[in-house]
Amino acid sequence: MPLSPDHGRAGDGDQPPGPRTILLLALAGAVLAAVACGLTVSGSPGEHAWLEGFARALMVAAPIGVGLYAWQRPATERFGRLLALAGVCWFLTTLSEAANPVAYATGRMFGWIVEPLLLYLVLAFPTGRLHSRVDRGLFLALALLAATLYLPTVLLVERFPEPVPWSECHAGCPDNALMVASSEPALIEDAVRPLREALTVLLFAAVSLRLALRIRRATPLMRRTLSPVLIVAMLRLVCYGTAISLRRVDPDARVLEGALWSLSLGVPLIAGAFLVGLVRWRLFIASGIQRLASRLTGHPRPEDLQAALAEAFEDPGIEIAYWLDRQGGWVDLNGRTVRPPPVGSGRCLTEIRDGDRLIAAVVHDEALRDEQAFTDAATAYAVMTIDNHRLGEEAAALLSEVQDSRARIQTSADDERRRIERDLHDGAQQRLVALRIKLEPAAERIDVADHASAALIRQLGGEVDGALDEVRSLARGIYPSPLADRGLVEGLRSAAMQAALPTTVLATGTSDRYPSDTESAAYFCCLEALQNAVKHARDATVVVVEVSDDGVLRLEVRDDGSGFDPATVTPGFGLVSMRDRLAAVAGELAVVSSPGRGTRVIGRIPLEDGWCGHDGPTHADSVGSERCSSDARSR
Repeated sequence: MPLSPDHGRAGDGDQPPGPRTILLLALAGAVLAAVACGLTVSGSPGEHAWLEGFARALMVAAPIGVGLYAWQRPATERFGRLLALAGVCWFLTTLSEAANPVAYATGRMFGWIVEPLLLYLVLAFPTGRLHSRVDRGLFLALALLAATLYLPTVLLVERFPEPVPWSECHAGCPDNALMVASSEPALIEDAVRPLREALTVLLFAAVSLRLALRIRRATPLMRRTLSPVLIVAMLRLVCYGTAISLRRVDPDARVLEGALWSLSLGVPLIAGAFLVGLVRWRLFIASGIQRLASRLTGHPRPEDLQAALAEAFEDPGIEIAYWLDRQGGWVDLNGRTVRPPPVGSGRCLTEIRDGDRLIAAVVHDEALRDEQAFTDAATAYAVMTIDNHRLGEEAAALLSEVQDSRARIQTSADDERRRIERDLHDGAQQRLVALRIKLEPAAERIDVADHASAALIRQLGGEVDGALDEVRSLARGIYPSPLADRGLVEGLRSAAMQAALPTTVLATGTSDRYPSDTESAAYFCCLEALQNAVKHARDATVVVVEVSDDGVLRLEVRDDGSGFDPATVTPGFGLVSMRDRLAAVAGELAVVSSPGRGTRVIGRIPLEDGWCGHDGPTHADSVGSERCSSDARSR
């Protein structure tokens, strides 16, 4: 799949060194620092030779020590290796304190090499990579300057320029042992040296400006990390340009000596600034992960995760993207296309995987690209959040399927009730009526000849009348015709007239008709509650059925019986049936009762937006298609 060139990865594929390797490298660095101290003390003509030796040892030990610290973490592994290498190069610059001409010349050459390396480290901090074209251009310009106007002069000059921050020999410095020309060309002193020093000052001024702009445009994370480093580096660059200018104007000035020592001491100061920046980075990452953990409690959604990541790591541009195979690309939470950030944009895309399964991706600050702690935290919370969201959606889908299944079963049952009622009305009931009509003429015809047989036939007519009444009663119980013909309220009033207890039906704001599934669920729920009151409400004298409609159809059946404690009673089939009926139309049921206070059965059924009843009776089968606007309902 297509990925950003800055696609998230950890380090360069190399494992950080183990503790034993770090210890050996630290011992080697300590040896180099001691040797640098010894060379400085033995070659210094000043009164404070040991102080100078300590400063030289610090120039070597500080970058090596900080480099080894950074080397142990994947995010700064490359930078750590380069900083430790720079410490070795600074050790080689102390060879300029030696009396041996070859060692002295070697130390002076490394003095020219180490400055571009220091500039690279400052521009590449903390990852060890130059991602900006401007940064790469500045480094290449300084490297080209050193390669063309500094290093080649080693073969042409009799003596190196003095004084320098890498040597205290001054006028007593050895001649250049690496010179191959018979005499020094006048062009070196007249043109090359002034040109390279002027270009050096200009480049350092450009680098200082670049560092100031970098601090200003940096993200909160990078600003917190870069500020101590870039401030110290800018001060050293200013001192370097000042020292070069003073050396040309007045090589014997006392101010020049202080400027040169500030350059030397600037090396451990920059190393210390690197350490401060790295520690602040680690503290920021640790506090960010802590803020993330405190923010993502409960059951966060993907948008909550994105907001929490942005807040925890102070990166408002963080985006969570998802891979869509059908589109062949990334999309955000709103379905908009997310393109991998281009090189040099300061952003990168890091994939989030759960094993081999691609979960999502995070577009974030490029500084966090190799930060394993950030990647691990984002991965863990993304997997948890997205899985929870997926499980929630699956559960909601299952609940929807269960509700739809309940509704289908209930509708099918009601349809079957209506079919049976019609069959009884149009079949058995009509046949019994026809039989009853035929029996009476037959009895009259045989009454004269056989009075006893006529009486028997009339007796059979009475039995037919009884059977007809039972069939009619059965038909009304299966699906009552008042409900089908005149709606919910009239159906309940018809049922109340036949109830064993005096029953009152109250209706407030109700419509003539409701959807057939709603009417059926509400009617049979109230009917079951009414029958329960007759059977189980001891000492009950009256039952009230109340129906109201304020956008939600509310049902209440209450009695004045002795009541009960719902916590001590196991719900029976009737109560379960009522709950299932209401649940099939997205409704809910509650039973409120206490000893001595009667019982209230309360049901609520949400109505579709824009539903209203209609005037005049309409068969229940067609009710589901009746709709009107809310203002029509208010009329």
